[in-house]
Amino acid sequence: FNMFIDRVRDQLHIVLAMSPIGGAFRTRLRKFPSLVNCCTIDWFQAWPEDALEIVAQRFLEDVELSDDHRNGVVELCKNFHESTRMLSERFQREVNRHNYVTPTSYFGTYFTLTRTCSVNVVTK
Repeated sequence: FNMFIDRVRDQLHIVLAMSPIGGAFRTRLRKFPSLVNCCTIDWFQAWPEDALEIVAQRFLEDVELSDDHRNGVVELCKNFHESTRMLSERFQREVNRHNYVTPTSYFGTYFTLTRTCSVNVVTK
């Protein structure tokens, strides 16, 4: 029986395909955190700019900023993400090594920015 278990662990691969659009995906990730922590997530398509903008607006809605500053931060982070993605493609062409730019890295940018903005607002 142990040999069977070892072979299953070595050879069984499961592929899950889910759409990241809407609340169902977010709910699944909250219910089953191992989908993020213990899996390899391949995002097969780059996020469109409007999706990046919606996520940015959502992350920044609780941060005290004027509308002009908020829009500037959104544009800046979209630029960070897109330029990083383009540089990663160039890196892959020139060095033949992959550097994946994922939505998780985009979320990390906002998490860092919201903490930084909150600290700056509190200290002013």
